[in-house]
Amino acid sequence: MRYFNGTGWLAIFNGTETMVGRTVDEDAWDAATGVALVVDPKQGTRRPVRGYPDFSHLERADQVVAAVPGGG
Repeated sequence: MRYFNGTGWLAIFNGTETMVGRTVDEDAWDAATGVALVVDPKQGTRRPVRGYPDFSHLERADQVVAAVPGGG
């Protein structure tokens, strides 16, 4: 399966006892530290991936750079 997003990176999480493993789009990079940021829907803000106890690693994704309307 191929993944596409705006930044070209995915954050991979192993999961915990209360949360299943998941893949989350990396949303931005912290300008000061260079750490990847993901959106935390519970807090309604971006958080560093290192702040999650189950963060595993980053993986490359195909980056969306443009979209062309089809057939018309």
